[in-house]
Amino acid sequence: MAVKEPKELATYLKGKKNVLLLTGSLCDEIDFDDGKMLLDYAADIAKKLDVPVAATANTVKGLKARGVTNTAKKLVAEMVDYMRWSPWREPIIKEKPEVLVFIGYPPEVGNSLASTVKDGETVVLGHVYADYATYSLHDSPSLRHYQQRLEELVQALGS
Repeated sequence: MAVKEPKELATYLKGKKNVLLLTGSLCDEIDFDDGKMLLDYAADIAKKLDVPVAATANTVKGLKARGVTNTAKKLVAEMVDYMRWSPWREPIIKEKPEVLVFIGYPPEVGNSLASTVKDGETVVLGHVYADYATYSLHDSPSLRHYQQRLEELVQALGS
């Protein structure tokens, strides 16, 4: 729906009380030229925002190795489905999230997941703009550009 610059997105996320980060399989697969992985950025975001992580695919092990303690292996479809129900019943986060943040999903999957979320906002942190997300980053013409956007986000979350 709306494109956000990394600094704007950081301000938005820091202003929310209940944020849930969902990490997909690309977190374990995208390795940037400098040796940093997408999972490193997911871990940095989780720690800077102090939010729980629903680790989908096999990302839970890598997140824990990076010092993210409030994480558990979950199915992304279940997490999205839980947004439809009240009261919230998933123990990884006490209250129903205001925002679901998706990172590490293929563009069509992230966009599709965002389109099905009810009673909450969504942020897709992918390299391609997600039409159905409440907020998304601009398209990135290269992995290097995508990494720069993530670096800007992480730095803005720390300030």
